[in-house]
Amino acid sequence: MANVTDQIVEVIKKLAAERETFTSDDLRPLLPDGATPMQIPAAVGKARRQGLVEEVDRVRSVIPERKGSLVPVLRRPSSDIAWFGSATPGAVSDALKDAGDDVVSRSARELDALRRHLEDVGYIIGLEELASILLLLASRGWLILSGPSGTGKSSLVRHLCNAIGGTFHDVQVKPNWVSSEDSLGYYSEIAQTFVPGVLLTALMTGQEAPDELRFIRLDEMNLAPPEYYLAEVLSAAEDWHHADDGQNWSAKVQLPPAPPDAKVPDVCIADRVYLIGTVNIDETTRTLSPKVLDRAAVYDLHHVDLFAAPPEKGDAAAGTSNALPSVPSLVSLLTDRPRSLLALKYAPDHLEAVATLLSALMDVAAPLGGPIGYRQRDALVTLLALAERHGLFSVLPRDSVLDVGLRTCVMPKWQGSTPAASLALRRALAVLLEVDVTEEVSVESLRPQIAVSRYPRSAERLLAMLEQYSQFGYFSAW
Repeated sequence: MANVTDQIVEVIKKLAAERETFTSDDLRPLLPDGATPMQIPAAVGKARRQGLVEEVDRVRSVIPERKGSLVPVLRRPSSDIAWFGSATPGAVSDALKDAGDDVVSRSARELDALRRHLEDVGYIIGLEELASILLLLASRGWLILSGPSGTGKSSLVRHLCNAIGGTFHDVQVKPNWVSSEDSLGYYSEIAQTFVPGVLLTALMTGQEAPDELRFIRLDEMNLAPPEYYLAEVLSAAEDWHHADDGQNWSAKVQLPPAPPDAKVPDVCIADRVYLIGTVNIDETTRTLSPKVLDRAAVYDLHHVDLFAAPPEKGDAAAGTSNALPSVPSLVSLLTDRPRSLLALKYAPDHLEAVATLLSALMDVAAPLGGPIGYRQRDALVTLLALAERHGLFSVLPRDSVLDVGLRTCVMPKWQGSTPAASLALRRALAVLLEVDVTEEVSVESLRPQIAVSRYPRSAERLLAMLEQYSQFGYFSAW
């Protein structure tokens, strides 16, 4: 018999099928016998992780005893991956196994297996979030995970690397790093030799075994300015070529100066090297420069589900909890890293959809400090093409992929502190909501439209930035 939380999840699933949007307040009169309102947050969190609903906004509760507190606005996701079978434990995963390839792609099944494995080792993550991160790893030169300390950024990289069968390298960034000598190495006058740094050592290892997946984690990378200690790596990653060995290689990484007769390694970045930085947002860290933000995808891990917990060891599945999932389709996604639009082989409608959306934003976003260029366009087209090619549209439909691209590749550079910037932010929000937004329209009145918009999370981010401006006189995307 399903426990109380699973019974509430069934109510959530039914409500999501019947309504366009709903809040956790709407669940109260529908609670099964024996359930209490205190159990609603845990059930909502479980439904989110299973992909049954997505949270698109937060509004003030209308329940008298909770008046003033924020409650989530939920809706059924555009994807159907979690809607096969009931939401009782294991049923979603069993349904995915039984469904034919014409219903759910192999990548979607493997995503669910990977998610369950991560839960078994103690890391809780939702299907859409996991799909988004893998897509960004494949499509971008490097990925930055941002959020407050303690939200699982560093552990996600390690667990994901281990689950996929990659090799993990940990680079602990120090506050006193001021040049590439701290990360790449230096020439020792005493030893008369070049001493490689921890980052260069990882890149050299990747060069020696280019067929291996290699995850390099730059932990707390904004303790020091990345444009100081990573400039040469960023420059090398701008230029790629296809070599005779069948591999894609970056340009040669320029190393710190050494005497002409010194033996200095020639190092390029291998195609299967994934640079992943973690960024804490507090008073001890620095903001990232536009140069860094322009070249990376910034994924926000602010959302914390305090009711989520890994399965108990006594569960029936505990005996296989440490078994690595078989995920060849996801590995194929990660190794499919086109370095240009010519190599991408994208569908024409992908380019048209991205160009139409970004052109509308470009017309209004100039005062926001983050110009939209070819790099952003190519990033979004690549996300769409890879999602379609590797069967991820069943998890992240087209609009959801664009939503991810806007939040991670376009908006991170947006900031401002002037009335002109605030007006530009309103106009950008109007583009995403496909409505007219004037200066007189209140922020609160726009919330219902966000919940039913095509790009709800990007619109919610813009709305939060508007609220930040109204309270503090400035705004920033992160």
